[in-house]
Amino acid sequence: MSMLGEVSDITRGGVGFMMRSLTAESPVRDQRRRWERKRGRTARELLETEREYVDDLELITKLYDEVFRVRCGSLILAQEGICGTIPSLVKVNRSLLMSLERDMAPSGFQAFSQYLHLYRKHADCIDATRHAVQTQVKKKKSFARFMKLQESRPEFRGRTLEQLLELPLQRVMRYRHYLMDLVENTFPDRPDSAHLNGALQAVCHVCDHIENMQQLQENDQQLRRVQKLLKGRRTRILSPGRRFIREGWLSLVPPSGEEVKHRMLFLFSDILLVTAPCHPLHPFNAEKFCCRAVYPLVECQVEKVLGHTQGQGGLISLSFKREKLLFMSSNQQDMNGWYGSLVMAVRKLHTDRCTRTDAPQKGQRTMTELQNVPAARALKRHHVRDDRSVRKQHGENMEQNLEH
Repeated sequence: MSMLGEVSDITRGGVGFMMRSLTAESPVRDQRRRWERKRGRTARELLETEREYVDDLELITKLYDEVFRVRCGSLILAQEGICGTIPSLVKVNRSLLMSLERDMAPSGFQAFSQYLHLYRKHADCIDATRHAVQTQVKKKKSFARFMKLQESRPEFRGRTLEQLLELPLQRVMRYRHYLMDLVENTFPDRPDSAHLNGALQAVCHVCDHIENMQQLQENDQQLRRVQKLLKGRRTRILSPGRRFIREGWLSLVPPSGEEVKHRMLFLFSDILLVTAPCHPLHPFNAEKFCCRAVYPLVECQVEKVLGHTQGQGGLISLSFKREKLLFMSSNQQDMNGWYGSLVMAVRKLHTDRCTRTDAPQKGQRTMTELQNVPAARALKRHHVRDDRSVRKQHGENMEQNLEH
């Protein structure tokens, strides 16, 4: 009976150990299954959208690029094309589509990442392409008819060429989303995990570049818009490195107790533009603004006078070298927004100036270089003396040879 008891105890212990191991492995197995399901859904969606995207690229190349080069080949624009790098992207994305259809997304994206410079180039030239197309539409009636005919084709579903040119930029942003999902739902020990991570990193670099280009283009459009709103050309808004931050109405409180004046403010990264509306009955400038003053933010000190507590409205003080301004608003949320924007703009401007001041300028020497100057000069003098002694010795030898 003791032997049977021991055998039964051993059997129960082995079964218990197996049950505990199975219980411990079940959450890991469930997690792997969830990852596989999510990965499968992402792969299917990626494949379906990639087919639609390649079809659009082929239509653009066929109905815009190829037809334009045949019909309008005499134009200078025909040499550069009106579709950016889309004709080159067709071949690249066809290869990627074939890899996705064979369920080889990691290797397909690894090869695809070598041609991402085409997307970067497309983002760099898309603004110039738009401008060239708009210019030709105004100059050439034949080109305008060609554009109208092509845009009316049912294959494009009412999308203009400008909208179609945005497709590659929108698609590469989607690639980042799909690759992030694939990386998150791929086991790290799989051999294709490294390919996906490398492709994701390359796509992220291109997406960052595209986003920066879009921000610069939007900022340039805002600067040009504000420039058109101003009366005359005396105030120049377009300046390299200048960023548009915000605009809005505030009330200027005069220091002499006069009536409060409504002013339209335009805040940029380096200046504050204070304007007043032109006369509403003016024949040309009724909807424009007259510049009253331009204040450099590098001299600005911002202080909130009223509006610290919850209430209606607020008052902020802007101090410059030669003038002090008081602006008020009945909307406290708007006033808090202006206060925060002004503080951030002034702080960033001072930070950038300090960074440029600390960095060694062109032609300036660092402390290490200045410390090494005496040693370098001494070494140079030593070489000069050695060179002179060698020449002197060589001359004496020549004289002795001539005497003999």
